[in-house]
Amino acid sequence: MFNRNKKIQVDRTLKGILDSYDADVIIVRNDGCDVLSMNEAARKRLSSEEHSITNCRKGYSCIFPELCDDCRQKSALEIIPSSFDIRDANGRVFSVIRSTVEWTDGKLATVYILRDVHEERCAKERMYSLAYTDQLTGVPNRQKLKEDFESVLKDIDGGKACGIVAIFDLDNFKNINDTYGHNTGDEMLRRMTAHLQCDNTFKGHLYRLGGDEFVLFYKDRPSRFESQSEFRAHYQALLGKALLSYTMPNIEDKCTLSIGAAFYPDHGDTLSELLRKADIALYKAKNEGRNRLVLFEDKYDTSKKFKDMYINMQPILLKSGGTYGYELVDSEKAASEDDDTLSLAEFDRTLDALGLNDIRDGTKYFISFTKQLFNQSALRHLPKDKFIIQIRASDKFTEERLRLYKQLRAYGYSLALTDIDSSNLNQDLLDLVDYCKFAPRGLGASEQMRLISSNPSKTFIASGVSTNEEFETAQRRGFTLFQGFYFSQPVVTKKEKDIEPLKANYLRLLQMTSTDDYVDFTEISGVISSDVALSFILLRLLNSASVGLRTRVSSILMAVTYLGEENLKKWISVLALRGISNEKPLELVKMSLIRARFGEILAPVLKPPKDSRHVFMTGLLSLLHIALDKTKEEMLSEIPVADKIRESLLGKDGPYSEILEFFKNYEYANWEEITRFSEKHGISCNFINDAYIRSVKWCNDLIDSQG
Repeated sequence: MFNRNKKIQVDRTLKGILDSYDADVIIVRNDGCDVLSMNEAARKRLSSEEHSITNCRKGYSCIFPELCDDCRQKSALEIIPSSFDIRDANGRVFSVIRSTVEWTDGKLATVYILRDVHEERCAKERMYSLAYTDQLTGVPNRQKLKEDFESVLKDIDGGKACGIVAIFDLDNFKNINDTYGHNTGDEMLRRMTAHLQCDNTFKGHLYRLGGDEFVLFYKDRPSRFESQSEFRAHYQALLGKALLSYTMPNIEDKCTLSIGAAFYPDHGDTLSELLRKADIALYKAKNEGRNRLVLFEDKYDTSKKFKDMYINMQPILLKSGGTYGYELVDSEKAASEDDDTLSLAEFDRTLDALGLNDIRDGTKYFISFTKQLFNQSALRHLPKDKFIIQIRASDKFTEERLRLYKQLRAYGYSLALTDIDSSNLNQDLLDLVDYCKFAPRGLGASEQMRLISSNPSKTFIASGVSTNEEFETAQRRGFTLFQGFYFSQPVVTKKEKDIEPLKANYLRLLQMTSTDDYVDFTEISGVISSDVALSFILLRLLNSASVGLRTRVSSILMAVTYLGEENLKKWISVLALRGISNEKPLELVKMSLIRARFGEILAPVLKPPKDSRHVFMTGLLSLLHIALDKTKEEMLSEIPVADKIRESLLGKDGPYSEILEFFKNYEYANWEEITRFSEKHGISCNFINDAYIRSVKWCNDLIDSQG
């Protein structure tokens, strides 16, 4: 009687839990298709269809026929959860989570959780269409072209891909627009694209750039062509099929096409470079009489080369190691000082580098003074409470300069005086600024201390602090903010540092995921489950809106399975790095993350291409020994990484040693070395700059997601 009452109580509790799900839940035994339990939502669905509620084959599977296929394919002993989509008899989409549990009788049973996601999927498809489809013609837009091209980048340098990017526009289209109106012009574009999309030659290859400009993009295998001339002849004949006259009823004018094409990788390995060269060929087609195809040749390119332009963000830290702000260090020289000259790029580049969403509360950004600051666009877009304008004490001092600096103060900006030494210290400038920044070795010790003590309202920043000894010296002299990479330098200890118990969990996880061996999900789940903080962070990450899972994750094993092997390795590596480095400045973690992601983006386009996973891990581990207060050798004795990673971390001759040197040069703004690296590997400076900015944003998002 006691056991029976206990079973009734368990059944009631279980029913209450299942009924609380905003989804259908059904628990079955595969062999006989017996339904052991179901929640109220599933019961109502069966009742409305008048199907059996005790046997899945005769009941629930009548509504969801694909469910039987899943049962037959999956073993009842398989305990790893799976997730998939199915449709009901009416075609509505349902998200399904399948897992195996031990039922109250001690035997295994299969749990299906089904949620109606039809409207959600339709909404996502509509959002996708808005983001990636040109609304006038229905063909993919420039953003979709960019993403489709990025998918072939890794194959280009590996010799696995070649192809063509061709730009065309409609000859005489402006005349039709002006004569018959924009509605007629729009109809011409719709009919022309519909015609091309009906031809299998062009279907799936057409993108709209804007206006009457379109792109045809093709990917091919180099092995398909015996020679370069055969490759060019093939695409010349293919694109030639589009050279027709396009007309509409009751319109006398007709449109033809002018096409310019560039080949990859022959003419470039970035989309922007290929579009530029295809546009040069298009311009030549127009000049030669229109209604023709011109293939790009190097002799057509008479444009001047842009200067190499890079940007990085160097942290400015508090005594505690917290981040006070960043200086934006740009390879571009200061804008022209002529009053009638305006740099159109300067501040847009600054904002592009940061991204408006990345201008965080409390974080300050130091940028160099230029007259472009008085442009209305700059005054409107640069927040006064976040941007600090740096003026150089070494610049020639004039009354006109002083007037401009005072005007910036009147606009609400804070000012910082930099490059101070004993020969250029000007009291008028000193009275005007809020910050003074100079290297501790730039002035004598007594002169520094006297300057700092006599200006208690100023904030003093020690720049160029490269060692822990210099950091301690600057503190003693009265500096309160510190700029330099002293935090990424090892601290020499006399005895081996013991690892705290909680940090040992992070180290164990790194040991499990740093090699190329098979990842044991069950073992990893056990380590994470034993640490409340780790479990909380993982579940919070996966249940966040940014991840967008269809069903909330309720177990560590389910979470680990959802991530998948590669994402799991990356996530654990990042989390472990932050956990081990919790006593160090956060910038040490950020620098490691930026290195990892930066290298991962660059790896496929290097010559020869590198393994992205290895490069990511090399960047991530490159500063870990500092967090552990160990030598690199001691660290690697505890973390059995792949041999190529180990060789690169320990010496200059490893497969990824050059990339580690590249990271250092970029962090220290050694732009000449960065340009040599880019030229050696045939990578444009724009690609490197964009990769860095993407890495910074990825790092910030990742840190935010983990709290």
